[in-house]
Amino acid sequence: MEFDHNKIGRVVKEDRLSSLPDELIHNILSCLDMKFAVQTCLLSSRWKLLWTSMPCLNFTSWQFTSLPKFSKFVNHVLSHHNHQVEVSTVKLHFTGAASQVFVRKIVKYAFSHKVQQLTVYGSAKYRLTNYPPCLFSSHSLKHLTLTAQHRPCITPKTPWDFPALTTLHLSDIILCEDDTEKSLDLFSKCVNLENLTLELFSVGNVEVFDIITPRLSNLMLAHGNSCSAVINLIAPQLEKLTVISFSFKYLNAPPGLSSLLYWGRPPLQFCKDRFYSLNEVTICFNSFGSRYKEEDARKTMNLLQELHTARYLTLNVDIVKCISSFPYLLSHHPSPFSNLISLTIDYHLNRDAYGEEISTEARNFLLENSPSATLIMKSP
Repeated sequence: MEFDHNKIGRVVKEDRLSSLPDELIHNILSCLDMKFAVQTCLLSSRWKLLWTSMPCLNFTSWQFTSLPKFSKFVNHVLSHHNHQVEVSTVKLHFTGAASQVFVRKIVKYAFSHKVQQLTVYGSAKYRLTNYPPCLFSSHSLKHLTLTAQHRPCITPKTPWDFPALTTLHLSDIILCEDDTEKSLDLFSKCVNLENLTLELFSVGNVEVFDIITPRLSNLMLAHGNSCSAVINLIAPQLEKLTVISFSFKYLNAPPGLSSLLYWGRPPLQFCKDRFYSLNEVTICFNSFGSRYKEEDARKTMNLLQELHTARYLTLNVDIVKCISSFPYLLSHHPSPFSNLISLTIDYHLNRDAYGEEISTEARNFLLENSPSATLIMKSP
């Protein structure tokens, strides 16, 4: 095979990347760690100052041998960044005991540059009350993610005031450390909040946890410490609710919910006759103990009655086996589902049960009033 060496030479000499507009190069660099973005200044004079006008700053400590060296690098970037450029996104990922001063400086810088998205992922123990007050009054901040790995972040117990915030993700966080508090309301002043995720969280010993958000449409509660609180979801526009490994006393959810996923311990209790427009429902109980109990079957059947408007229903096989263990209970309850399009039985948590027949009583209870529904046996 012969090569046209002159043509190859022309291709090598042609730097198409450098000919791209600054905005497109910034988008490419924003996918990189800030250390690599800064190092591009060595490529040519065209690249020398490009990193100083990046609107997205992504700092990670993993490329540094110590946290002080990482802190020094971050300070260098912030001090040399073009202060005329608005910063839309700041992401800070670090391991080790970073000082409050260091974190506060990042947040203040982000606020002064009208940041829209702020992510802080670190292992330092800190309180949100130690953040600059300007953060809580920001009219530009729309997306906030706080993850306090290994050392939970402690939040203020009064309602947060984020006027522009639409997405909030909190992980490894203590929402209330005062054991004398009986009720908790943190989000009622976040009037534009649409997406809320709480994971690896604790609400302490509160009896009532109010999530009051007028525009909330998507809520996830995952891996929270078990509590005896009543959860009040006062969110009239809530469409999607996901609860994973979080036990509570009672859940008061809005009636307009269209998507529900619950993965955790039984039972799950809702307000009676609550839902009128459920579309997708997934219920997986991960533990019924060593044997099925009649009380568990009754509560499970009551739950299924409350989910009667579901069109696409997924149940793990242990739920079906639990209610099947008490056929006389099933015979006294008509099938609650008249809108089912499909029923999926998930065997992921009990592989040994795959292939077993569903009892006639359970099949009738689930499908009798939706004869055209598709039954799907989801293999493990």
